[in-house]
Amino acid sequence: MDMAEFDDIRALLNQLGKQASIQDFEEHIQLKSVRDSIRTWRKGHHLAAFAYVDDFANLWFEIAPGLANRKMESEIVGWAGQIQTQRNVESGENGTLDATCEAKNKTRISILEQNGFVKQSVRSLQYERVLTSSFEQFPFPARYTWRSVNPSDRIEDLVNLHRQSFGTDHMTVEYRQAMMHAPQYVMDLDLLAIAPDGSLAGFCVCSVDETDSSVGHADPIGVHPLHQHKGLAKALVSTGINLLFQRGVNRVQTGTSSENLTMQALANSLGFQLTSEKIWFSLELRD
Repeated sequence: MDMAEFDDIRALLNQLGKQASIQDFEEHIQLKSVRDSIRTWRKGHHLAAFAYVDDFANLWFEIAPGLANRKMESEIVGWAGQIQTQRNVESGENGTLDATCEAKNKTRISILEQNGFVKQSVRSLQYERVLTSSFEQFPFPARYTWRSVNPSDRIEDLVNLHRQSFGTDHMTVEYRQAMMHAPQYVMDLDLLAIAPDGSLAGFCVCSVDETDSSVGHADPIGVHPLHQHKGLAKALVSTGINLLFQRGVNRVQTGTSSENLTMQALANSLGFQLTSEKIWFSLELRD
């Protein structure tokens, strides 16, 4: 795919604005597997739709306003199914193709269900906190401190911290590098909690929104199991919120899974309000 096509995709995302389902496009395309999987649909010289499948078997797609039709929607899902089926063959796994959308996006829900996707119980929750002044700084536990990520930090150590904090392998060296190469990434806002012995105890990746500098993001957030239940996450996130406020941010957003009760409790304790939910869908694939 040439740069002109990427520019067309960015133009479509800008046209869709807050209606776009894809919020992390610039982060996603840092990955070669994503760039290689992107497909576009055109009507004449105009971009009608584009789609790709990320490293976690998630289908992402957008269709230009007024250009959606059943044939195109079916082609998008069928093409994505072929991509993920081939990846399953190569990995020896039998995973589903997944997709997500806002709970109120009836059009997207209809597209997914008409093409065989089944709604799952898990949801992605979006929280927001308005800032009118500097935020209360919650203290770090005794002998704990924090610092920003620096160039000497090993990517492997950051990945291991994420995996241990969440008890999952849904973080890779390639994806952590993609996060750090995205345009909105600022190393000074990539925060680490440091344990008394100097080891990495937790993290909070903050950023300023690329299209609206009044909006900041504070996620993902995680604490290593050996350091949980000490108030470390609260101290680290409040540090991040104040750093964002110093950069002119007046609204901070954070997200988590409906299954992550600990993170939901943290968001509530910091005065965040639930503002939106995304539903997840899965499609069983046949060889």
